[in-house]
Amino acid sequence: MTQGPTNEKLTRQHIGLLAMLAVVVMFEGFDVSATAVVLPYLAKDFGTTTAALGGALGIIAMGSIAAWAIVRLGDRFGRRPILILAAAGFSLGSLATVLVGSVGQYTAVQMATRALLVTQIATAYLIVSETLPPATRGRANGLLGAFGSFGAALPFLVLAPALETSLGWRMLFLIGALPLLMVPLLLFKLRETPVWLDARARSAPRLSPLDELRQLLVPGLRIRFAAMSLLWFIVNLATSVGSLFFTLYAVRERNWAPSDFAAIAPVGLVACFLGYLAVGWLMDRIGRRWTITLFMAALGGLTQFCYSAQGWWAVAGGFLGVQVALGVWVASYTLNSELFPTHLRAAANGWCHNLIGRWGVVIGPWLLGAVSAAMGSIGPAVTLLGFAAYLAIPLIWLLMPETRGERLDRYPLSEDAPSGSAAATS
Repeated sequence: MTQGPTNEKLTRQHIGLLAMLAVVVMFEGFDVSATAVVLPYLAKDFGTTTAALGGALGIIAMGSIAAWAIVRLGDRFGRRPILILAAAGFSLGSLATVLVGSVGQYTAVQMATRALLVTQIATAYLIVSETLPPATRGRANGLLGAFGSFGAALPFLVLAPALETSLGWRMLFLIGALPLLMVPLLLFKLRETPVWLDARARSAPRLSPLDELRQLLVPGLRIRFAAMSLLWFIVNLATSVGSLFFTLYAVRERNWAPSDFAAIAPVGLVACFLGYLAVGWLMDRIGRRWTITLFMAALGGLTQFCYSAQGWWAVAGGFLGVQVALGVWVASYTLNSELFPTHLRAAANGWCHNLIGRWGVVIGPWLLGAVSAAMGSIGPAVTLLGFAAYLAIPLIWLLMPETRGERLDRYPLSEDAPSGSAAATS
């Protein structure tokens, strides 16, 4: 067995890596949030119904599934080139969104952009997981998530001034293209992960998609592959239900103005940032399973509270709570990275999350649009569908091992090994 680095302390290089990736992840959060924030203004400009917007969001989410083809290439070509390609590509996609002239064009451009956004965020978490010491991995990924949440709150803060410009809602996507300026820095400063380089030096196999699937279905991995895929489906469905239609709901059913979103944005910036840091701290203190359990329970409860509440403060507080609960994404990304061997790690993320789990965010907006139309409003539909979040809790305890402190230069836990122990070497 090849031993990985044993230093458990963060170095200057680790901090520099986190700083670079934090900026990139922040704008990923900004762009994804902007897609939902502009819905009422997009509907007004292009004369689109709620059901049609749900269909458009579902199609855009198909880009997350298409990302499978790109994410898995990180095992073949390395994590570094895939992240740089994705960062440059999604910035150009955000810039192209400024020029769209119809809902169809908006949907097509955002679908391609979403594929690159998802590739970037998955690869960023993978790079951190493979580079930083195991004892700090949860907190480091929590820090990345905190910056992502910071970026996700920014569109609410800049929406009102953006609408006053000649570009209107399109200004958000011009801002979202700023990471293009980061690409030269990534080219010169970002290094390949030592775990991937070590695996490549030991002639780790370059697998075809069919070979990847065969290896993911071997006895030592098939249960975690199925469980992780199902967990991602539930996470995607529950988070899309809880967040994507909020702006439309608040404007149409609670009569919010752009100034109302600006009012909650500063609190959201702080609360979400601290909430995501808490996710990372909890992962390292109480483990991945307990963290996911707590946050999925919170996601379900806060979603139902937010969309059934009447008062402004209750709706705003519920929504901010939902944003904090979205930190479950960080825990899920971390767990996905820790369950599989190095030569399959990017592929496992692509298969579990993108090709299978992301159907939750495709079905979520479509289902929400249909149920909203049937029930006559968005609020009751979200309250009903919010129950989906609770389904993750029995799944995480019945089928998932605990991976806190696992070394990623070793083969992951075998299905019959005790939680927290290492199995055979890679």
